[in-house]
Amino acid sequence: MTTLPTIKVRLPREAAATHQGMLSIGEWSTPCVVGEAGLIVASLKREGDKRTPIGVFPLRYGLYDKAALPDFPRDLAFPFVPMGEAMIWEEDGPNYNRLVLAEGDERRDERLARQRAEPLFEIVVPIGYNDAVAEAGRGSALFIHAARQDLRGTAGCIAVPSAALIELARRLEPGMVIDIDHEPGLAAPYVGSPRQALEIVRFEGLAPGPRLLVTGAVHGNEHCGPLAIARVIEECREGRIAIRRGSVSFVPVVNHKAYLQNTREGDRNLNRDLRDYVIPQCYEDLVANRLTPLLRQHQVLLDIHSFRSRGEPFIFVGPPDNDGELEPFADVAAESALADCLGPELVMHGWLAAHKRAMDKQAELGAGGIISRGVGTTEYMRFAGGYGVTIECGQHQEPRAVDIAYAAIRNTLAHLGLVDEPAPPRRVKRSIELVDAVLCVSPGDQLEKPFATGDKVAAGEIIARRADGEVLTAPSDGFVIFPNSDPKPLVELYYFGVASHRFE
Repeated sequence: MTTLPTIKVRLPREAAATHQGMLSIGEWSTPCVVGEAGLIVASLKREGDKRTPIGVFPLRYGLYDKAALPDFPRDLAFPFVPMGEAMIWEEDGPNYNRLVLAEGDERRDERLARQRAEPLFEIVVPIGYNDAVAEAGRGSALFIHAARQDLRGTAGCIAVPSAALIELARRLEPGMVIDIDHEPGLAAPYVGSPRQALEIVRFEGLAPGPRLLVTGAVHGNEHCGPLAIARVIEECREGRIAIRRGSVSFVPVVNHKAYLQNTREGDRNLNRDLRDYVIPQCYEDLVANRLTPLLRQHQVLLDIHSFRSRGEPFIFVGPPDNDGELEPFADVAAESALADCLGPELVMHGWLAAHKRAMDKQAELGAGGIISRGVGTTEYMRFAGGYGVTIECGQHQEPRAVDIAYAAIRNTLAHLGLVDEPAPPRRVKRSIELVDAVLCVSPGDQLEKPFATGDKVAAGEIIARRADGEVLTAPSDGFVIFPNSDPKPLVELYYFGVASHRFE
């Protein structure tokens, strides 16, 4: 599996100095400091709060003071450019969180390359936070730079000892991201109580309308949903989003046990075999008994996810209208219209039918495959008489995933008429139907190369090889979906899809 090159910044959750932690790139690490007030969820970050946002953010380039560092290395992989004497990072006004150039002698005390009592900004790497479409007041001028000698907290930047800066610069790579968070292992322990709270935040309009449910972290290591949902909840509370009709219920974190562990699941996959459990056997069974009534109380579901392998964002929809036994459905027009406006250009369908093929193959191998294990949130929603879509916002570490999830929520509110905003335009340009699932049979079965979800393959192209040498090829022109680079026996190695005409 190919992953983005990453800098990790981790802080203990409980420590005397809430601003001190460690920065690491692979095996190399150095002490670091963050904002003196500690970390904060990115959606709650504000200008002047002296906090550093939690999240994954891009690093695009660096700057250095050529007067102070005439011997700064020129053979670095990561792009560094000299600071201009007129450079200012704007923290107010129409160019908020932008690099601007001062004129003449204006604003000399605000310039990046000005002389300071401590040389903290001779090397800076801007952190790509709140800069794609900058929102005033949400925080600006976040850099990696040199720390003070006493390792005091910053105004929100990441700072490392000055002696480590050149080595850090040598280890930076193009396309690198910075992942800022607390240490996952020091979270409050899960006690397994059936009284564990499931937070539900609901906003009721004063006029009739649809009942929408938005869920995040059904899988605990998929953070884009909780972060995007927290941002929308805050904007609803502040009046920047006004729910006029119907209602919307937000569940930022569905699976708390997995979320605290930063793992896909706690005891089992909550998004498989979702139903009411008369005798709950594990944590996810307890959550299912709270989640299924919630689904039945609503008409529309937006379930926010991300995925492990590389690939572009996409939307999962259900089957066409049908009265068959597997997944009868009668709301394909409404569900398709919702999917069409969320943001991603790719839609996939055929999940349950392809999963049934995988379960049939498991049964042939004596594993007792059960088709109900393919039922998750959206399948249950259709069973209960509503409709719903799953949006896969990109790879878990993709910096844009939170923004994609946020836009999908806003587009859903507008599309359903819960808010007084223009209807979003159609976005979908192509669709893929899953038609088969290929299981890993033995240890050693492996993909031919590191495929990404949605990669095209030609008929006859090798996709994987069995441990015994058998070659698995594409039966027709199509796509590799959900490639599993670390498969276990009797688990899906990959799904195979073909071009669909549903959204033409």
